[in-house]
Amino acid sequence: MRAASLRPSHVLFLVLGSTFLAACARHEQKPQAAAASTSPDDGPRTEATATVAATPAAPPPAATTAPPAEAFADKKEESARSGPGAGSGAAFAARPAAARRAGAVADSLGAAAPSPEPAASGWAMPPQQFAGVKAGEWDDNANYREWKTFLSRSQVGYRRVNLDDRRFLVVRDKNGLGIPRCKVTVSDGRQMRTSFITTASGRAILFPHAEGLGGDKLTATADCAEGTAQVSFPMIDQDDGAIDLKLQAERRPIGMRTVDVAFVLDTTGSMSEEIAAVKATIQKVASSLSSDQVTVRIGLVEYKDRTDPFVTRVFPFSSDLASFSRRVSQISAGGGGDTPEDMNAGLHTALTQLEWSEKSVARLAFVIADAPPHLDYDGPDYARDMKTASHKGVQLFTVAASGMDQLGQVVFRQMAQFTGGTNMFVLRGGAGPQSTGGGDPASSCGGTHTNYSSGKLDELIVQKIRRELHALDADPMRIAGLRQDENAKPCDQRIVFRD
Repeated sequence: MRAASLRPSHVLFLVLGSTFLAACARHEQKPQAAAASTSPDDGPRTEATATVAATPAAPPPAATTAPPAEAFADKKEESARSGPGAGSGAAFAARPAAARRAGAVADSLGAAAPSPEPAASGWAMPPQQFAGVKAGEWDDNANYREWKTFLSRSQVGYRRVNLDDRRFLVVRDKNGLGIPRCKVTVSDGRQMRTSFITTASGRAILFPHAEGLGGDKLTATADCAEGTAQVSFPMIDQDDGAIDLKLQAERRPIGMRTVDVAFVLDTTGSMSEEIAAVKATIQKVASSLSSDQVTVRIGLVEYKDRTDPFVTRVFPFSSDLASFSRRVSQISAGGGGDTPEDMNAGLHTALTQLEWSEKSVARLAFVIADAPPHLDYDGPDYARDMKTASHKGVQLFTVAASGMDQLGQVVFRQMAQFTGGTNMFVLRGGAGPQSTGGGDPASSCGGTHTNYSSGKLDELIVQKIRRELHALDADPMRIAGLRQDENAKPCDQRIVFRD
């Protein structure tokens, strides 16, 4: 959760606009109703609110984990959604007063009617049924050099991780098909070593300095069910590169394609709309991806902060998506307090307490939040756990929800880039890439495509799952951003998201 501030120009615009429209209404002698705000990126949106009582800050207790989710199957939290529109309304209600006023100003800038007057119980706006959160996407591995430049200039207090000399570790069979679920060990001349599990594409990403490797030469060894391969290569490669670990055998038939999908979800008070989007996503996955050839297992970890009754709660992986959807229907927004939340605990719990399948060809975790992690807490740390995720073959796809601050955006992009995922952002909150140095999402290349893709959040997530399944049969050596940023290439040579 966060507090937002109003710019003087916004307040002046709101006051003048309200006065003008009120005069027009009196002139026409017609009742004027508050209208939903619209914008090119956001669509109609209105939110209901309730009074938020300020509570004194308390020192954070030690992190706690709630009992298994099944124990709460019949328990409804006080802030549970009670009908259509309760999600978006609760999201607005739970924000601090300054944030609610900022939201009202943002709505008024695109609305045809003045903002409603505050009622005695707080800002009151008509509720709206949840219709999907719009989001966009950015891939920082595709523009690796631009991303490194941005990080070097950033003044926010994120964890500094050395991304120099990136390598793509590519394991292929004799026919060039990628080998998923293969263990690749990288060692240096000092007996330091680290291991990775390849993703559906047959790739893993190595950042040797971040892994503590050194010396002049590194050796990568692939140990797969189909056989082994070994390649030695220089430690330093300013242009980055791909290490081709080609086996002499054909890839074994994969058979049933199992995909593990975990959601790591901030469920504090300002997240109602995103919680509703996740529930819709689970239903969409159930209807569009499950088949005789694909098994999708979904798990979820919700997290809050150390001042709340619990910090994390685990919903174990399940392939019965209808049953899983019913179990998570109880989740609602509540708690929080200060702006940061204990995202570190949520991520760590997902990596260590969810039972990731050894048979899965893809392991995806979607981290969804509207606030940065507490970097002042002892205990788990995202910079360590993004390495753990990379070692396990878990790709982190991060979603910066509406109003995420700059620290949170940088952290989320770090986690995604390090593990080979992408960063998505909710457009209505201004958390897009131009706010963090990622480039202009509206810029196009010859009018044929843009540098990011966008759509409703549930559609983007389903698209990511489909893309990972598609990677099983794609060319693993076709890598966006390899040796040159995609933004720096001619239009007809770019590898874009739809590829």
